[in-house]
Amino acid sequence: MNLLLDTNIILNIIRAKNIIGIKDFINPDNSLLYISIVTEAEIRALSIKNNWGENRKRSLDAILDEVDIIGIDQLFVNIYAEIDAYSQRLNPRFETYPFDTPRNMGKNDLWIASLAALLGLRLVTTDSDFYHLHDIFFEVRKIAPVDFVRFF
Repeated sequence: MNLLLDTNIILNIIRAKNIIGIKDFINPDNSLLYISIVTEAEIRALSIKNNWGENRKRSLDAILDEVDIIGIDQLFVNIYAEIDAYSQRLNPRFETYPFDTPRNMGKNDLWIASLAALLGLRLVTTDSDFYHLHDIFFEVRKIAPVDFVRFF
């Protein structure tokens, strides 16, 4: 299955001293890698806000050259609405939910989730913001941040 990398995964790759090792860990099957244009925007904003040096910026550019970046267009609107309503436990297509309270998602995360759902990609992330969508809209692979320590 092809992979969609969340912003936090790109950050971990950039921070790694063992780039080859971390890439093999994230993508052991050598699947095709995608990111959302939202992820690119988030990571570029972080680079500005945190005043990244030239080496880190070059690392970012090299990583972005290795992935397919998918833009947002009208095709994503319906699945975005479905996921947002589901996350709030207000989607009429679902009678039951595997969670008791609404899951508030950031708008950027909703766009990223929409891309995973629409294209049938496995989302790779370090946070739990997407896990309530696992096996409902798409597959989620959550990597614990501690699993990256060996690459730093």
